[in-house]
Amino acid sequence: MKIKAIIFDLDDTLLKTSKLYNQARKDFCRLIEEYGITRGNKEEILKKLDEIDIKNVLKYGFSRERYPISLGKTYEHFARKNGQKIDSEIRKEFEKIGWQVYQKVPEPAEEVYFVLDVLVQKYILILATLGDPIVQENKLKVTGLIKYFSKVYIMKYKSMEEYKNIIKEMGLNKEETWLVGNSVRSDLNPGLKLGLNCILIPYFAWKFEEEKPVSNNFLQLNSLREILNYL
Repeated sequence: MKIKAIIFDLDDTLLKTSKLYNQARKDFCRLIEEYGITRGNKEEILKKLDEIDIKNVLKYGFSRERYPISLGKTYEHFARKNGQKIDSEIRKEFEKIGWQVYQKVPEPAEEVYFVLDVLVQKYILILATLGDPIVQENKLKVTGLIKYFSKVYIMKYKSMEEYKNIIKEMGLNKEETWLVGNSVRSDLNPGLKLGLNCILIPYFAWKFEEEKPVSNNFLQLNSLREILNYL
């Protein structure tokens, strides 16, 4: 099979970004209990946080403001539910937890530099990521990953049309292009619909990303290193 280019996802494919969000979720639950806003039901708290955050994706997209706002709104929900007055200073403490996610550098995936060192010698590497441009560009610079990619696309929704535009702009053929990601909704399904060769490396995915594959015509691997056995 002729291969010309590989499109990589960033978060939770090359960088373990969800670990930062998981810590933020733990810190949020801890703080909400410390203030006595609600106790003993973390599942309910996190379910409501996901619900509010998904709604805010439609309103704010993947801007860096969205997550702190979602944490603040979740605090307000439980304060009202328990008959407590909304305190703007307390809300800021919850929002601060969200901002701290962007102040930390995600841990690289295992052997990411080794794998990219090998692949960049043979193929055109392209990055397609969701998120706030400033946040995503900073991750790439601080981790040194930016040097591997011929082009970086910071996308709005990761729709099939957006991937189609990448293929067109880069002058690629779908049959010679592979897409590698961890998300069924944002990586796998748009790629399958477009007719790209797809590799799924499952990792933690939040509620927004949960979706069933539109077909079984993809390769599922356990790690980045395994890519070298196939490409």
